Amino acid sequence: MQEDSIQIDGSFGEGGGQILRTSLSLSAITGKPFEIFNIRAKRKTPGLSYQHLQAVNAVAKICNAKVTGNNLHSTNLTFYPREIQAGDYYFPIGTAGSVSLVLQSVFYPLNLINVSSSVTIVGGTHVLQSPCTDYLNLQWLYFLRKIGFQAEIQIMNAGFYPRGNGKIFTKIHPGNQKNPLRIDDRGKLIHVRGVSMVGNLNITIAHRQRLQAQKRLSDYGISHEISVEEASAVGKGTMLLLLGRFEHSQCCYFSLGAPGKLAEIVADEACDEFFSFLETKGVIDEYLADQLIIPLALTRETSHFITPKITQHLLTNSEVVKLFLPVAITISGKLHEEGSVEISIR
Repeated sequence: MQEDSIQIDGSFGEGGGQILRTSLSLSAITGKPFEIFNIRAKRKTPGLSYQHLQAVNAVAKICNAKVTGNNLHSTNLTFYPREIQAGDYYFPIGTAGSVSLVLQSVFYPLNLINVSSSVTIVGGTHVLQSPCTDYLNLQWLYFLRKIGFQAEIQIMNAGFYPRGNGKIFTKIHPGNQKNPLRIDDRGKLIHVRGVSMVGNLNITIAHRQRLQAQKRLSDYGISHEISVEEASAVGKGTMLLLLGRFEHSQCCYFSLGAPGKLAEIVADEACDEFFSFLETKGVIDEYLADQLIIPLALTRETSHFITPKITQHLLTNSEVVKLFLPVAITISGKLHEEGSVEISIR
């Protein structure tokens, strides 16, 4: 183990769990140890929650890391990675904590070795403040495959907040040559594909969500097709997702239901974000933008794209990546406004 570790202030930028997850992934990949303090300092309940603790333990398991501070509500952590090991891994979060965020923590390290691995995670698949598993399948993996990361995600059953207990199975294949991403023009909108889903609720709710989204899209004269699905789930929940396919790119937005929240409001939220995207020159939605920083930083060439909105997550993630990798990341534009992102090797 290296004696010198990277020092990270967890209160930096947006001060959330993303700082920790990015550090974990890149520490495993680079072999560089780190110490993080003030973990999630800007959150209502600082320190490690169940999903963040599981992310720590999951990455530690795949690289046999030596860890201190990996306990619930801890605000300080040290992480000394060793060699990444392929395997068949099972990670139960134990709550409705996001399975997507735990998966993203272990995904890149496991993809960069020469043997396939499988990862099963139990927790929340459709929860607030994280990409739902449908988004991962339809949007995140779509772009990762273009870059050269190969995997399949199978959603065994949905886990809505607060019950959670959803389950996903992911097969991660050895990494191929990594390609840059260069998209400055998304081209014309070709079609919108949608999914209106319910779990353990009356199917008429999904039909109402679809009807409202169809009305909104038709008002804009947009070609669309929205399917209705009943998800296998322990708890109750709903979702409306829209995937916009353009000539050279695609965007994805979704909204989740909640007790007392009208089906029409769920549809309107997803539609509003989609229409806001159309008013910009963005080529990749703002949620994916910060998620692509790690994989693009692992390529050997310059990448660039336009995001419809520069988020604090994007700015923060970029700074953390630069602590571990020899990359230059230039983000041009103002916070919460349209801007461009360029990632190049130093």
